[in-house]
Amino acid sequence: MVSRSPSVIRGDVRVDPNIIRSEVSPVTFLNKAGQRLFGMVHQPAVPCASGAAIILLSPGVKMRVAPHQLYVNMAERFVSRGYPVLRFDFYGLGDSEGEAQEEYLADLYGAVQVGRYMDDTISAMDWMQQTYGIDKFIVSGLCGGAITGLLTASRDQRIKCLLGLAIPVILDGTNIDFTKYMTEQQLKETRDGYLRKLRDPSAWRSWVRFLTFQSHYSLIFRSLLKPLLEKSPKAKPAPSSSDPNEPKDNTNPYFAPAFFSMLSSGRFIYLVFAGSDRLLWEYEKKFVDRHRERLESYPAQYGMHVTKDANHIFSFREWEEDMLNQCCRWLVELEDKLKDSAVVSGIRS
Repeated sequence: MVSRSPSVIRGDVRVDPNIIRSEVSPVTFLNKAGQRLFGMVHQPAVPCASGAAIILLSPGVKMRVAPHQLYVNMAERFVSRGYPVLRFDFYGLGDSEGEAQEEYLADLYGAVQVGRYMDDTISAMDWMQQTYGIDKFIVSGLCGGAITGLLTASRDQRIKCLLGLAIPVILDGTNIDFTKYMTEQQLKETRDGYLRKLRDPSAWRSWVRFLTFQSHYSLIFRSLLKPLLEKSPKAKPAPSSSDPNEPKDNTNPYFAPAFFSMLSSGRFIYLVFAGSDRLLWEYEKKFVDRHRERLESYPAQYGMHVTKDANHIFSFREWEEDMLNQCCRWLVELEDKLKDSAVVSGIRS
């Protein structure tokens, strides 16, 4: 893989000599709880015809910059297409006021996946509308930012499109054992990884962890023994849990309703996944396979792309470029659709 092209970082703005710079300004606004949220607004030299703006929603605890300055690069690319872009810190993250009360990171992720930052997203749109007169928004983000955008769209019709990267369809939390709900592809990848370590002398640290009781033993045995149990003619299905409070699946119950709320109301969704990301396998197994026929009824409103071999955060430059190119291709198509929908809305009114 090749490394990123040289650039200079000033604060949380990456200066790339190959890209025409936009006007970037630090901003602050209040959320519904009266907490000050901090962010950056990128203004294009020439605005796009649809009049829409893009809001980049923080991924997990990585805030408005995102891993490897991903959101800075996304903002610059989107501004070059005429979109004003706001990226900001949710309450309790980065420079914004407030605190996250969760003791464990998994519980914070779980709170995000059921809508923790929907109100902050609505406050950001309210501020953009009051300040710049913008009333049409494309929400975008990686992982937690993507699910936040989707859930907020189910409450606010100003969101016309979700441009989601590596969106999760499952719930996290310290009370959920993710190994019980892994897809076949995830188990296969895990099993292959363990078998490679068995043949690799340099993986001795893994043996140390195994022998000193630091490994995830339930995951090891589940991935290695499952194929053997399936081939055994005497194998019986495992008894169901007697605990009525244990979830039957770790699929987010809010995901599908919010997804189809957007599509059924004439709005748009475009998703990009990383080819080696477990979230891709979960999305295909736990959402697409269950709703394939319904998804196929929205061919003009829903699209998806997989960046081959990429990891969850698109950390190599060629992965990021592929993702950005596909997002911009979708934005070109979306621009015409948003203009057409505005014309139709004007005729109806």
